[in-house]
Amino acid sequence: MKVRTRTWITWVIFISLCSAGLVVVGQTPPKTPVQQPPAQTPPQNPPTNPANPANPNAAANPDDQKYKLAVDVELVNVVATVLDENQKYMDGLRKEDFKVFEDGQEQAISFFSHDLRVPVSVGVLVDTSGSMKHKLQQALQTVREISMALSPQDEVFIVSFSSDVDVRQRFTTNSADVQKAIKDLKAGGETAAYDAIGTALQEMKRAKHTKKVLILVTDGFDTKSKINQTQVLDLLKHSDVLVYAIGIDDDDNDPYVLRREKFHIYHYMLNNLTAPSGGRAYRMFTGRTFALQTVAQLLLDELHQQYTLSYYPTSSREGNAWHQVEVKVNKAGSQIRHKTGYFVNLPGNSNQ
Repeated sequence: MKVRTRTWITWVIFISLCSAGLVVVGQTPPKTPVQQPPAQTPPQNPPTNPANPANPNAAANPDDQKYKLAVDVELVNVVATVLDENQKYMDGLRKEDFKVFEDGQEQAISFFSHDLRVPVSVGVLVDTSGSMKHKLQQALQTVREISMALSPQDEVFIVSFSSDVDVRQRFTTNSADVQKAIKDLKAGGETAAYDAIGTALQEMKRAKHTKKVLILVTDGFDTKSKINQTQVLDLLKHSDVLVYAIGIDDDDNDPYVLRREKFHIYHYMLNNLTAPSGGRAYRMFTGRTFALQTVAQLLLDELHQQYTLSYYPTSSREGNAWHQVEVKVNKAGSQIRHKTGYFVNLPGNSNQ
């Protein structure tokens, strides 16, 4: 009996081991036969798109040139001030009343605006040199009036200059910041007006608004700048900034004022700085009583009475060429101020 039992147990163990082996073999994944890579087919020459050789696979599009013009050519904005024969602003003009020419060729006006509420980014440059000693308070009060006349949407920064240039206040919408920035200014030193404009143009790159304006308050004679007038005019012509000046001049009618003809602003510097952009210079005189609020309001009224004409230029954009701009108004007796032209590239660059 015992022998028979041991034999039966031995067969049970043997059958169990065989069954386990079969299970292991069944769970082993079959080996995947190695596939040979398919033979390489020589590449076919893609169809060439003459309109877009950089991307030969792109489908030819008859409007490619038109699309390229809109992408590659930046919109040119021209701000125009239009006066009638009585030197009053002409209101109510329409797009059809204007013609814009670049390099003698008429341009299609793509955008037209005469929004009296358009916000502006303003930079005020105030001269604190020694020659402003008896004019500084008059100048600072003018700056205060300008800041107070700005709308809540406008922004302003303040730069002072004598022998050195100082950014007193970066862009702000708070007139109290302006009052604080000019509170302790004193006159002394020489006049680095051109350097101040260069600094202000760098500061203007932070502007939030499309319409950008520099207002220079000075007696109009540079004595200290590291750059000269030709260089600063080049910088201005490469910018899209309107330039205005409030010149505080010696009074021709005051017998006690020292005669300094070269300091007279209308005969020296400020017209040269303001005219190319379409701005203008306002003349004030030392010691006279001025309605400074009126001066500031006149300037800001002009900024909000201007027309903006925008176009995509059709002339070549190659190189660092000067492009002359002319605007004509189809209204009898009208007078117009606008920028005289522009450069495509940054100063010193010859390539787009």
